[in-house]
Amino acid sequence: MNLISQIQEQIKKNNEGASVIILCMIAFGLNLLRTVPTRSNCMSESQPQKERRGQKLMEYLVHIEQSRDIICIGPEVFIKLCERIRATGLVKDAYRSTMEEQVAKFLHIIGHNVKNRSVSFFFHRSGEIVSRHFHNVLTAILRLEGEFLIQPNGTVVEPHILHNSQFFPYFKVC
Repeated sequence: MNLISQIQEQIKKNNEGASVIILCMIAFGLNLLRTVPTRSNCMSESQPQKERRGQKLMEYLVHIEQSRDIICIGPEVFIKLCERIRATGLVKDAYRSTMEEQVAKFLHIIGHNVKNRSVSFFFHRSGEIVSRHFHNVLTAILRLEGEFLIQPNGTVVEPHILHNSQFFPYFKVC
């Protein structure tokens, strides 16, 4: 009997110790949940900050000459290009992205040969959004092909280029 009572007493102590450990783990978990912000809180806090950064970037692109370093064209040309693209109606202002920002992303990608990942970091947008905006602007540019790209004929090509064998495959007159 003495052995059975000792075993029961030991089991009782082990159960009490396990209960204390489980309660401590639950308290720690609840405390952790309280201190870690939820995903929706993070998104709502950072969104106005992203918007301010985007607006500031667009102001820089339009009002300073260093825009050539970012989008490889001057501010006047950028504004005219945006007006032409807006006239096509293919690129419109999105919920959190203006048409000018979309064109700037496109020009940055083709001007610096960068990936969506880099542009998404630079412009504070997701890779999917950057890709969607890139393709929208590309479609609009292709619609304006007649205004921007003129196929040369044999009379327009300079004679020293026309008769140089180095350029022959590219400027062959049929």
